[in-house]
Amino acid sequence: MELAEGIRRIGFARWYERQLIEAHVYLVTAFLCLILLTACLEGFSAHAPGLEPFLRLIGMLAGVCGGVWGVTRYGAILGLAESAAGQSVCKKCTAYARLEVMGAGLLAPPATTRGSTGTPLPHLPVRCRTCGHEWMIE
Repeated sequence: MELAEGIRRIGFARWYERQLIEAHVYLVTAFLCLILLTACLEGFSAHAPGLEPFLRLIGMLAGVCGGVWGVTRYGAILGLAESAAGQSVCKKCTAYARLEVMGAGLLAPPATTRGSTGTPLPHLPVRCRTCGHEWMIE
């Protein structure tokens, strides 16, 4: 779920909770892929009859690909959620997660703040519901 859309629709606290749950689902998926990899590797024998060696190789490849994908997604989602959580405290009244979205995200930032993929990082103007202070979540 996109940062601006999620916070606007369900609020910051619920968005953050859902992001943590989704990230940990990817971590569990990566762990299960590691189990698949080791299970296929344990019984692997190139001299086994039939398609068994080929199927075990396919299983190992799926375990590696799924594990790398799961860990990558875990890191990306958790990084975004933790970055947003660190910036969701109002500097004026110190209220945590009491914010409302003022505009849509993904404004084009300078090239120095772009992600490793070259895509713009989300910049989200927000306002504190308690005191009205405005700031940017980057």
